[in-house]
Amino acid sequence: MRRCSLLAVGVVWLVVGGLELAGAQQSQPISIDCAKESLQKAIDKAAAGTVITVSGTCKENFFYITKSLTLRGPGATLTSATPHLSVVAVTNGKVLLLGEPGKPLTITGGDRGVITIGKNAEVVLDQVTVTGNVWGGVLIADGKATIQNSTISANGVGITVLDRADINTNTITNNRGCGVWAISKAQGWAVDAQVLGSNNAMSANAGGDLCPPGFSWPPTFKK
Repeated sequence: MRRCSLLAVGVVWLVVGGLELAGAQQSQPISIDCAKESLQKAIDKAAAGTVITVSGTCKENFFYITKSLTLRGPGATLTSATPHLSVVAVTNGKVLLLGEPGKPLTITGGDRGVITIGKNAEVVLDQVTVTGNVWGGVLIADGKATIQNSTISANGVGITVLDRADINTNTITNNRGCGVWAISKAQGWAVDAQVLGSNNAMSANAGGDLCPPGFSWPPTFKK
């Protein structure tokens, strides 16, 4: 009888201990005031899956992300301390960059605003303004991007796609190069971009709204 009691206690300890451990491993949300704290240090320390809420203007060399995270910054600005580096570089994991209606997260002042450079890299932009980046707003070199409800304006090329992108309900205007440039083997490149999307307002892109015009653009990509 005593052996059964001890066994029961052991089982309870394992269950309770396991639940406590699981709870300890859950990521806790973080708030960062960029006037006082380093966003990159918060990114480095955060567990995968953490939601980081950002306020103010975050100006560092660039924001390098290697894991799944959410950066929520209604009314905040991410900018590079030097125009020779991208503002946000995602190499692995799924990264959400989020503003709010009427309070976009602004990404500005870099070589490129956002770049994905890993096959397992994925980025989502929702309610984001990408503007004032020298060579381009968003570059999907490897991996995947979902860009929606956002403004891509006054960059070099607005959006460049070498891999996969789903682009919906954005305003893409006044870029110095193409609005959206899809790379393909037909142009002599070694890759074929995959582009989905619809309902994008596009105008006044100096290099043309869609490049090249002969790419297999979705029929409702541009409204």
